[in-house]
Amino acid sequence: MNKQMKRRTSLLICMALMGLTVNAYAADVTATSSDTETHVINVTANRMALMDLDTPAAMDVITEQDIMNSGAKNAFDAVNMVPGVTSFSYGASGLEYGAMDSRVNIRGLERGSLILVNGVPMNLNGKGGLSSIPTDSIARIEVLKGAASALYGSDAMSGVVNVITKTPNKEGGSATVAVGNRGSHSYRVNYGTPRFLIGVERGFFGEQDPSTPVRTDSVSHPRGYEYYTARDKGNSLGIFMSGKLSDKVTLNFSRFEGKSAYAQLSTESNVTNRNRHSTTYAYDDTKNNASLIFKDDNTTATLFYNDRDLKGKNRKHSLPSYTSNDSNYIARQYGFDVQHEWDFRGGKDYLIAGVLGKRETYRTTSGPVYASPHRHSLALYGSYSYQINPKWTTVLGLRYTDIKDPVKNQQVLTPQFQLNHTINKESSLYMNVGKAFTMPNLSDTFKTVNRQYQSVSGRNLKPEEGWNYELGYKHITKKDSWKVAAFYMDFKNFFSWKPDSNGKMTIRVNGGRFRNVGVEAQYGRKLTDRLKVTVGAAYMNPKQREIDKTYWEQANPKLQFTGGIHYNSPTWTAGSSLNFVTKRLKNRDGGINPNLVAWNAYVGYQFNEHSSLRIDARNLLNRHNVISNGDWEYWDEPFNYKVSYTYKF
Repeated sequence: MNKQMKRRTSLLICMALMGLTVNAYAADVTATSSDTETHVINVTANRMALMDLDTPAAMDVITEQDIMNSGAKNAFDAVNMVPGVTSFSYGASGLEYGAMDSRVNIRGLERGSLILVNGVPMNLNGKGGLSSIPTDSIARIEVLKGAASALYGSDAMSGVVNVITKTPNKEGGSATVAVGNRGSHSYRVNYGTPRFLIGVERGFFGEQDPSTPVRTDSVSHPRGYEYYTARDKGNSLGIFMSGKLSDKVTLNFSRFEGKSAYAQLSTESNVTNRNRHSTTYAYDDTKNNASLIFKDDNTTATLFYNDRDLKGKNRKHSLPSYTSNDSNYIARQYGFDVQHEWDFRGGKDYLIAGVLGKRETYRTTSGPVYASPHRHSLALYGSYSYQINPKWTTVLGLRYTDIKDPVKNQQVLTPQFQLNHTINKESSLYMNVGKAFTMPNLSDTFKTVNRQYQSVSGRNLKPEEGWNYELGYKHITKKDSWKVAAFYMDFKNFFSWKPDSNGKMTIRVNGGRFRNVGVEAQYGRKLTDRLKVTVGAAYMNPKQREIDKTYWEQANPKLQFTGGIHYNSPTWTAGSSLNFVTKRLKNRDGGINPNLVAWNAYVGYQFNEHSSLRIDARNLLNRHNVISNGDWEYWDEPFNYKVSYTYKF
């Protein structure tokens, strides 16, 4: 680390310590002692409002304050502080380069996370990103770990991330201007009334050169020269609106527009060859999401629509102009979800039953379009909770899904069994066993073969499916909390590729296996009314066996530690957070991906009730943190900071 870096790090640490130790002139914040805030309520695990101790599943609720305390730039960053979440990204903070999508990996399964916004499924073509949701519009994020297909269907193999947005409740707003290094600056405006709110976020980021190490020529990827990858500057626009049409009906809409680009740059000394072998890839990415939600005491009904329009182009540096590439596509999803809740025996038992219908479409927009695959799904689901006695409660869940698929129609049955034991008012034990499945991406149905789109999937293609088994313990008081979960996952029919008649790996088939066994633990404590610490750890052994192979290989990192210390007073806020991931995968050069050490810090000052200033610093150690898994290394941003000023009105 150079002297300049040391000085910057020392200065930021001193600022954070100053924020932790300074005595503000205003009165102390009084900690609440209500059960509502002591035992956090979630709505995702069982499709109804439950306190954490009564939830028979591994559940994490990330509040708006938690997002700020972690120094997260967006929801993607925030969920990576949850033990057992080791996400995959090509760009910093989940930045996506066209079809190079970020993925939220829960418990080592790379394609097993279902992303929801207010309970609405957001995965398109099997992928669901979190970096496009305006952070200021998020009320909280609920992370459910474990198989959840009984209640949520396809894609929820290893867990669910449900982003719950703010709702109109009062009049007022805020404006934020933020400026940082490396070309970073952003502008945010939020305004709401008791009936309507809107949030707009405009962000810009600069170049990152390099964003990978220099890659040498290899047998599997012969090039004849060395090259590396660099990120070009880009920008994004996020808009979120929510309106109460009545006391029971809410309309939500969000839009994301992103422009990103990266370049593969040759290191050859000859300028002509270097330009001939260097290519820049640029993308325009647009996402729209809308939901109309009806909710009364016992019934929730939702109409939803999602789409993504991706346009990509590339240019060799020896040529004057860009040409369209084959990553362009439009994906859409729309449908409905209706559920009703019945209470029995004076509220001791409840039954939730519902129906979900949706249509998914995928259409390539590069060159002639020979196919536009689509999929229809209709699901009936239910969950019955029965209180055996005041100490024991069991939950039985079941989902039947009928899928009209372009390759092969499917009928999938996914059961779930949960058991919760209340030890006392502060502690509980639970068991959670469930089956889950994932359908193949619609884009896997057709591939470009000899410049034409052809059906290439195997005709007997089945969903990936398997079981998750989990035992957990929770202890929650007004001052501290303990959570421990041990799990075992076993999935089969994993998707793989086989060669077509031309020898190209284009035919989608089943055959792979995935297993994981592990334990997660986390502890949080209020040291004082102002000071809080959190620590977490996860050890697991995710292994995958590819088709036609007899041996198992490591599929994701094995060991993770997280931690944070946070201070809040009426005048000062400060803190630091750490995400450490080790025992990682082999890379293409035969080595091991280096440890990921993401250390962030922040300090903020409240001038008065209207205005505040905050400094965020990320990657304090200025590491080349590898944010991808496996062969290809992609780096997080180097040391970076941002100074933001917020005015509330």
